[in-house]
Amino acid sequence: MLLAVNPRHKVQKKYKSDKYQKIWLDPVVRVLALPPQQRPAAMAKHMQQWTRIMRPFGWKPNLKDMPDSDRWFRHFAFEVALACALYDIDDSAFNTHPYYPRDLVDYYRAHIRSTRDGWRGEYVGAGVEVIAPPPPVKADLANSKRKNLARWVELAADGDIGATDSVLEITGKLRKVRDPEELLSALFDNDIAVHADIKDDDSLESQISSLNEARGLPPFEGPLAPPQGPARCEAMLHTWEEESPARGYSVVQIDLQDDAWHAVLVRSIYRDELLELSEALEIPLLVSLKT
Repeated sequence: MLLAVNPRHKVQKKYKSDKYQKIWLDPVVRVLALPPQQRPAAMAKHMQQWTRIMRPFGWKPNLKDMPDSDRWFRHFAFEVALACALYDIDDSAFNTHPYYPRDLVDYYRAHIRSTRDGWRGEYVGAGVEVIAPPPPVKADLANSKRKNLARWVELAADGDIGATDSVLEITGKLRKVRDPEELLSALFDNDIAVHADIKDDDSLESQISSLNEARGLPPFEGPLAPPQGPARCEAMLHTWEEESPARGYSVVQIDLQDDAWHAVLVRSIYRDELLELSEALEIPLLVSLKT
């Protein structure tokens, strides 16, 4: 995207990506592929999840200098700023986000935008169509040959082959899960599971929405009350559990005996299989969901 401001560079018409760009850049490109009037709200939603998306790259909730050269990349949403600048996206709904470089965008709009047509690269800009990244490649769950933990992760990932393989690179193909926390962390980093602090209702709602969106389900709308904290988290999970079966999915909560919420969203027809695998793999579930 940065090369788009080089007048000698022609942005490729055919979409290409690597596994790293898929995590942090694809969501931005998906926003740009929407009609212009839908982009501000979609980008605001993306910024709500930005810190979670960047955590695998080393993002931490502070702005202290780190002894490596790419610290600014992972601490600030430069890719979002570039998109908002080049495609004239209204950022008023999220320009107070602590990791959105608002000053750069404001400077661009005040001093540079009026002259950009003389230097902007071809195939980029507010009036140019953007092709969305291709959807993830999905496995045929009914005919899959994966077993044990590999099958469990595949079901939790709704068949997403790339996400499944990424998790298994971390955990290995185990017959017993000795470290459920490592598994949940790997699932969370690949957008497969809910993994939120017991009081963090904002993150929980964002994660539920992300899982629904990845499965093509309607947006999640949390209950009006309670307003915040653990009680709201519990109410949201209850709402999610209640509405998912009608959409062909089931929520399965995982119990790590800690102060956090953990859950995966699986197709209802594979729920019993996932529960059986959980017992065999010694993945602890909430008691109420084992019956």
